[in-house]
Amino acid sequence: MAESRYVFGDEDRRKFARLVAATWQDGGLRGRYGGDPRALLNQYGIAYPEGVPTPPLPPRPDGEFDITELESAAGSVAYTTDGTASSIGTALCGSACFGDPQ
Repeated sequence: MAESRYVFGDEDRRKFARLVAATWQDGGLRGRYGGDPRALLNQYGIAYPEGVPTPPLPPRPDGEFDITELESAAGSVAYTTDGTASSIGTALCGSACFGDPQ
């Protein structure tokens, strides 16, 4: 049986980027995501379908980051380490964040 998956649209990708950035700054928020990810996704305006595994939170990168830059970049194109084009959100946290099991 194939696992269901869900791919964020551009607006949900930006919302998820804001959520990720917030969890990077607030460990308690990260813990809440671990306990009830659907509630936190909903709080950030993301209606995630039932029956589909929720995306994992990516680890915080080393160094400084600006939430505004992360939010605006979430829907833009970046190049991954293998040279392929990808949304910045996918480049930051890998395909697992957006429901692609590959």
